Amino acid sequence: MENNKRLIKQHMRRIRLRTILAVLAILVLMVIFALKAPAFNVSKFEVNGNRYYTDDEIANMGNCNLGVNIFTGVDCGDIRDRLMRDPYMARVNVRRKLPSTVTINITERVQTAGIVYGESFVVIDEEGIVLRKTTVDPKVTVLRGLNISGMTLGEPIQVEEEVLLRQCMDIIKAMNENNMYFKSITISQVEAKAYVLDDLMVRGLPDNIIFALENNDIQLVVQELFNQGKEKGTIKVTGDNYVSFTTKLED
Repeated sequence: MENNKRLIKQHMRRIRLRTILAVLAILVLMVIFALKAPAFNVSKFEVNGNRYYTDDEIANMGNCNLGVNIFTGVDCGDIRDRLMRDPYMARVNVRRKLPSTVTINITERVQTAGIVYGESFVVIDEEGIVLRKTTVDPKVTVLRGLNISGMTLGEPIQVEEEVLLRQCMDIIKAMNENNMYFKSITISQVEAKAYVLDDLMVRGLPDNIIFALENNDIQLVVQELFNQGKEKGTIKVTGDNYVSFTTKLED
């Protein structure tokens, strides 16, 4: 009698277990079927933070395809890895946004300067990372007086005059932070020449130029010259915080 009861209980447990497994299997199949529904096909790649590249260029670089299932057809890690191969990419984050959107959040490196290299320019960001080489005017402050000894895309530029490069980048930083723009900077062991226009330059030691920028001295002189219609000459900055101007473009 006891054996029969035990057998009945074991049989009932097996039935319950089979029922539970069957229900779970059905639920899994239902979920899989639901997740493969057209509603989960990618209809949009939403790109944020890009300035240098367009949304379409980012999508092409990441091998992003519309119409694929957002779960099985999208590899967020692969998209990120593809984009991070480009030197302009500082950080990339890729996420699914249900039901049908993939967001790509980008932090780009910003073009800051172009170093003259023969007939070309090597474009770098504020950290000196090489972004590209071009024969076309890069529309950033051009640096002269530096000798490039090595360059690799996505890596820091190598120059023989590391101190001078750092001084140039410090001038550019002060320029950007104080509402000023220099078309080019010619640097040497003696001084820096920062050109507002082709025939209008600021001349002095890098530290003196930076100090004058932070005090708005150079900006006031340049504005006054423009008001007078003067676009040629030399603005000289000395160590005693003295700024002077001569109509002669000094060598």
